[in-house]
Formats: sequence, structure tokens, C-alpha cells
Amino acid sequence: MSGTSCGKCSADLPDDLPDQPRIPCPHCGATSRSYFESLSDGVAVSDGHRVKLKRPSLPSAKKLRSDEYSGVEHSHKHGKLVRVHRTIDKDNNRYVEKVVDMQTGEILHECDEPLTEHINHGTAKPRSEP
Repeated sequence: MSGTSCGKCSADLPDDLPDQPRIPCPHCGATSRSYFESLSDGVAVSDGHRVKLKRPSLPSAKKLRSDEYSGVEHSHKHGKLVRVHRTIDKDNNRYVEKVVDMQTGEILHECDEPLTEHINHGTAKPRSEP
């Protein structure tokens, strides 16, 4: 938003025309002007949560039995923010994941499979030779 106002009484005035003499303010007669421009932007805030279930009686590598995550992440594949719901349940041998586009609500990815079959994903993918 932008505009021009009288420099003395702050009345809203039309913009001056270039190469024309300035018209006096119809309210106070002043020829001084104030010019303003405003810019605005927005910030989106999102939240998430993570719940971990650990069994203290097990050795450290096996303590974590369940990990549930729900939150917003940046998807490199889709190039935008997405909402992710992920459950890793070792006791019930389940891996469940749902990725949803935050703007459209479209389901971008959905996976529900035994955890023992969920291999070669993410950073665990075999690297291709250059």
C-alpha cells in the first residue's frame, strides 16, 4: 500500500503529477507532502510431536521399542513443506508412514508394511557409483 498525504495536516491527497506545479492542500493550503509505502509478509507456524517408548531392561541398542512422529518437514523430492506421520513399532514389526501436501491435502506417499521389509530407504539406499 502506498499513498500521499499533506505534510502539515496529514489529509489524504492524490499523487502529484510529474512536471506539474504542486496543488495546495484543499484543507489547509500547504504544499508540503508526506509519502508512504507499506509492505507486509506472513509467517507460517507449525508444530509437531514425537513419542518414544523405551524398555530400560533391554540392552542400549534394543531399548527403543516404538517411535512415533508427526510434524512438518521439507520434502526434497517434492520441493515443499509436507506433513509427515510416521510410526516405527519394533514389538509389532510395523512401519507406517503417511506424507501429505500441506497446501492441497493430497496424500503424496503412504506406506504400511512389516518393519523387517522396510529396507533400502532414505539414507540406507545403496549409493550409485559415479
